[in-house]
Amino acid sequence: MKIVNVGIYVKDIEKVKAFFEHYFNAKVYAVLDDEKSSYYSYILALDEGAFIELMNKPAIVDEPKDPNRTGIAHININVDSREKLDEITKEFKQEGYVIQYEPTSPEGPGEIRAVTIEDILLEVSFGS
Repeated sequence: MKIVNVGIYVKDIEKVKAFFEHYFNAKVYAVLDDEKSSYYSYILALDEGAFIELMNKPAIVDEPKDPNRTGIAHININVDSREKLDEITKEFKQEGYVIQYEPTSPEGPGEIRAVTIEDILLEVSFGS
C-alpha cells in the first residue's frame, strides 16, 4: 500500500503550481476545470510516482492557520542530493519563508521544515 497523492486547497492556484514546478520539478499531469461548480485543480507529478493535487474553489473559506493544529502537519519531499537540499534552503530563506529547523551539520543526511507559500508546511529531506 502507498499514498498516491495529497490534495491541498489554495487561494492562488497558478502561483502555488509555479512554486512546486520551480522547487521540485513538478509536472502538470492533469487539469480539472469544472466551471459549473467553480472547481479547478492541477494534479502535479513528482519524481517516483507521487502526486500533489492543487485545488481551488472560490467559495472555500480560508482561515488563518496555526502550525500547532490538528490535521496534516506537513508534507515531506525527499530530494536527490544534499546540494539540492542546500539550494532549496537558501532560496526559501531568500523568499522569506519561515525555516522552523534545518540541518546542524553540512555532512550526511538532513532535512528542513519550512512554512512556505500559502502557509503550506513542507519538510524537505535528503538521505532519509
